[in-house]
Amino acid sequence: MRARVRAFVFSASLSAVTAVGCQTPDPHPRQPSPPLAAISRATATPTPPITPTAAVLPEGASSGVVTTAQATLPAGPLTVADLEQLALAHNPTLVQAAAMVEASRGKALQAGLPFNPLLGMEAEQIGADHSAGEVRWFTLQQQIVTGGKLRLSRLKYEQEAYLAELQGHAQRLRVVNGMTVAYFSVLAAQRSVENDRRLVANAREALKTTEQLVNVGQANEPDLLQAQVEVQRAEVAFRTAEARLRQEWVHLATAVGVSDLPQQPLTGNLEPDGTALTWDESLARLYQESPELLFAMAKVQQDRTIVQRERREPIPNVTVRGGYGYNFETRNKTADVAFSLPVPLFDRNQGTVRQALADQARSQAEVTRVQLDLQRRLSDSFTRYQTARDEVETFRTKTLPTSQKAYDVYLQNFKNRRAAYPQVLVAQRMVYQLNDEYNRALLDFRRAEVEIRGFLLVDGLTAPPSPTPPGHINATPRPR
Repeated sequence: MRARVRAFVFSASLSAVTAVGCQTPDPHPRQPSPPLAAISRATATPTPPITPTAAVLPEGASSGVVTTAQATLPAGPLTVADLEQLALAHNPTLVQAAAMVEASRGKALQAGLPFNPLLGMEAEQIGADHSAGEVRWFTLQQQIVTGGKLRLSRLKYEQEAYLAELQGHAQRLRVVNGMTVAYFSVLAAQRSVENDRRLVANAREALKTTEQLVNVGQANEPDLLQAQVEVQRAEVAFRTAEARLRQEWVHLATAVGVSDLPQQPLTGNLEPDGTALTWDESLARLYQESPELLFAMAKVQQDRTIVQRERREPIPNVTVRGGYGYNFETRNKTADVAFSLPVPLFDRNQGTVRQALADQARSQAEVTRVQLDLQRRLSDSFTRYQTARDEVETFRTKTLPTSQKAYDVYLQNFKNRRAAYPQVLVAQRMVYQLNDEYNRALLDFRRAEVEIRGFLLVDGLTAPPSPTPPGHINATPRPR
């Protein structure tokens, strides 16, 4: 591609997370977590162009609904790497992104083709002097495009294909990031179900203990009623957690692109690891590698090419014509040659040039707008990231160990006959409730982290936008 704007484009992929059982997770993690699934990106050389059968469209991919009968599922519990491969193979928005690239390449091919010659036969003065007149058995006419207009037209659409490729890479990020958020949501929902199951067992044990205390006169009816209410609340919370898990699984299946993905346990980890993200580094990386900003910058270059193309339009194309025939009246062979070109006296394409210049000004302002919008959105995500990370660290280093210690002390005191069993159950219930809050904080942290590392692109089912914005000169039928 001869466009002067070159930007580093990248493919988004997640490294496999070390398998950690999530069916019955440890509510008090004490060991270091496995490495964070990080988004890798190739910044040394530009990514090869997207082709419908390579980078975006897998072999045999279809834009229809994909079921498990069509998708090949790996054996055993699914990891984030397994889900990523499924998403890149079956998410329909990647098919749409590849189709836009192919359409722009088709435009580039078509825009650079010369006009077809005009072949014909003519007859004049038929009946003159009772003869067949003059017949040109063979005429050939050709319009020759001048001023390098075909080259600029092809270059303009080659740059549009490059814009479509940037949109395709942005869509890959949206798909992978959206799938990752859904993956972490399922992990959190799995933990919530297990934790709420323990809360139900705790409430039932408390009810049983209260009934025994009522029998020996150490508790009264209000205490029993309160214990029954706690059981009912715990059971409702457990059913709600199960429903939420089913909901999050549907979100994951649709993000992957496999409509009937069978629900099963996922392996992975929610706890943070590695160094914390910083504002300055995140903003600098966003300004340097964001597909949205790279697209805006490349659009400026395309609009400059469009301005050049429209300024060349008044240069007249030359039409040449030649023919061979016979004059039956004079009984002579004849030949004719014609040469013509339009005179740009009134229409010098001045209106379209003004429109192209206006589009160029708009695209230049778009670069600044995108930078400001990225900074604003990053500020929102980074605030949520910092808040959630601080909350997670407080839970992990202070709140959960303290509550666990309190439970252990109550339990030991009960064994030593220095504490009542209801106090042990209350301390245990507090541990489970705090774990629920910790689980929600972990999910908020992971969501914000995926957004920041993934250049704020997370919705994998949003259709990729067209490389030509509404109202742009290329959206009208006049431009070449």
